[in-house]
Amino acid sequence: MHERLTMVAVAALFAGIAAAQETAKSLPYVAVHDPEFIRAADASFMHDEDRVIGLMAGDVAKAYPAGILSQHGLVQDRSPKGPIAVTW
Repeated sequence: MHERLTMVAVAALFAGIAAAQETAKSLPYVAVHDPEFIRAADASFMHDEDRVIGLMAGDVAKAYPAGILSQHGLVQDRSPKGPIAVTW
């Protein structure tokens, strides 16, 4: 039963990503796909008061700056557990 629920959840996730891709085609901004990341120490364009959406999965930490998200609206990325969509 647990395996079936997991499969349903995965199917729902992929359906959500597909819907987001379809929606992104008609929006006035361009989504970011598979973004490249830099070390926090190298992010000189960021300031202490800047907002981010953070992701922590295992020992992987990522930050998606709100300023960039507001320009693109959608980021499609991968976590160690699979695909994700980040929106602002």
